[in-house]
Amino acid sequence: MRMVLGYILAVVVVLIVGAGAHAFFNQGDLAALGGEFSIGQRIEWILHDIVGMAPIYGAIMGAALLVAFLVAGLLSRFMSGLRSIVFVVAGGVAVAVALTAMTQVFGITAIASAREMDGFIGQAIAGALAGLTYVMIKRPA
Repeated sequence: MRMVLGYILAVVVVLIVGAGAHAFFNQGDLAALGGEFSIGQRIEWILHDIVGMAPIYGAIMGAALLVAFLVAGLLSRFMSGLRSIVFVVAGGVAVAVALTAMTQVFGITAIASAREMDGFIGQAIAGALAGLTYVMIKRPA
């Protein structure tokens, strides 16, 4: 049960943090061009991106995390002292691989904010936080 709950919460985390990072970097790009946004507008934008990105981004990242966590589970059997680190790295790598694969398949960067390195790293951090969430929930009491 902990495994399933950990996975579901990890997908929620990657979605919220990834969509939040996406909105944050896009807002920064527009602010650099002279756009001004109130705190309310920024929050509304982030919430809009979370809801808008949930179906496809959530599905793609959920699939990537599933594969990564299965591999991390196998690896962690041989690296028991590094279990948490293995899952955190697996989450970050899963998102990075998914973004790179989407770029190769579609010929464009599917997540606009990930075109620049800081946005790409922001997305990978979202995956790492998902991995941390998974390992913290799955850990036996």
